[in-house]
Amino acid sequence: MNKSILLTEILKQLDAIKLSAEKAANQAHETATHSETVARSKYETFGLEASYLAHGQAQRVAQCSMDLKAFTELNLCAFNDETPIGLGALVVIMDEKDDEQSLFIGPGAGGVKFSMKVDNQALAEDVEVMVITPSSPLGNALMGRMLDDTVVINIGDNRKEYEIIAVY
Repeated sequence: MNKSILLTEILKQLDAIKLSAEKAANQAHETATHSETVARSKYETFGLEASYLAHGQAQRVAQCSMDLKAFTELNLCAFNDETPIGLGALVVIMDEKDDEQSLFIGPGAGGVKFSMKVDNQALAEDVEVMVITPSSPLGNALMGRMLDDTVVINIGDNRKEYEIIAVY
């Protein structure tokens, strides 16, 4: 598994997310500062609401920048059968229904999904990968575990059990 290709794909996705966030922040700022948003009475709150939105969008851009920086500085190392799962691991898990998931444990940007080609024994197939963080329930459960371990997470009343079937 060439994880530099994986990291390049994550950075490409994060760049696209940041670009979208910047556009939304600029649009929200323009709306908040437009002359027509000035309140004419104490009951007109459109300008105030627009400024809150602009502030939130600016925070989103800042978070995207931090995620990009964290992934750019991420030191990728190879994981094997005897290496505990940690930051930078690509983990493949299988649930009770034999459904597989490919998860990359990253320093941020949890929930980002993308597809990439993976060479697997002379077959090239598209695999959907999702970024998770160690602070997520599943990420936390995977940290420090090894190949063939079983992890259990409880989310509300739902109990999910996963077997770790590959670690890269």
